[in-house]
Amino acid sequence: MDYTKQIQEIASKLFAENKIDYFVGCKQNGFDDNQVPFLITDPQDIPKLVFNDKSVFNLTNYLKADHTRRKRVGLVVKGCDSRSLNLLLTESQLKRENVYAIGICCEGVVNEKGEKAQNCIECVMPDAVVFDELLGTPKGRKDYIANVDLKELTEKPLVERADYFSKVFENCIRCNACRHSCPLCYCAKCCIDQETSTLYNGSNTTSSAMHALMTWSLHLAGRCVDCRNCEKACPSHLPLHLLHKQNEKVIFENFQQHLAGMEKDDRGAFYKYSLTDPDDFIL
Repeated sequence: MDYTKQIQEIASKLFAENKIDYFVGCKQNGFDDNQVPFLITDPQDIPKLVFNDKSVFNLTNYLKADHTRRKRVGLVVKGCDSRSLNLLLTESQLKRENVYAIGICCEGVVNEKGEKAQNCIECVMPDAVVFDELLGTPKGRKDYIANVDLKELTEKPLVERADYFSKVFENCIRCNACRHSCPLCYCAKCCIDQETSTLYNGSNTTSSAMHALMTWSLHLAGRCVDCRNCEKACPSHLPLHLLHKQNEKVIFENFQQHLAGMEKDDRGAFYKYSLTDPDDFIL
């Protein structure tokens, strides 16, 4: 999978026709084969753009920044990325006319070992669902696959699961890198920030970290697209996908097989209602 040349050509055309103010893509980090997000304002930088199976980041995160929010922006979106773009549009965080999306029919990205990423193996929609131009051959929607890590964890007794997460949360340093890297975390003031903590003690303790991560994951319930920007940003390498995939699984199984950002104007599972929805939680 390599769309470098096509993306460079499209970006050059967009700047030449004065259709965009910024372009968000990827470039080599300058040290190895890994890449970093790259925001372009000068067309002279377009030759630095690359896109291949090392282009792991969800670039829609850069659409929520103050300097791009009200600008005309071109960017590259894989299947999962475009689902978050769909949600940002649906939640009125962006104007569609300000975004020029180059959609990718993604074949999956790889980790540093060269292995296909787990979220790509379990991906439901590899093709971009929101785009102005589409590169590659569409593969269509795939069947939903429950996360393999979550399956192994839920088979353990409740006490063992609680012990596992207790040990995981011990390593959270409350840096909020997960939240800042998430495209769907766009609140100017967040209740899990230590400086503005309103729901619990803001101290850097295991219990506070647990509350912070649980609150964050619940705010993303029915909205997470499994791009795993959060895990890539986490300095403690926490398995944050377990929190989101658990929420995703429960919602998929109980609320009309909902998956985030798959359809235009779909506001999410919590805005849907059906007489067949489960009500066993009601006292």
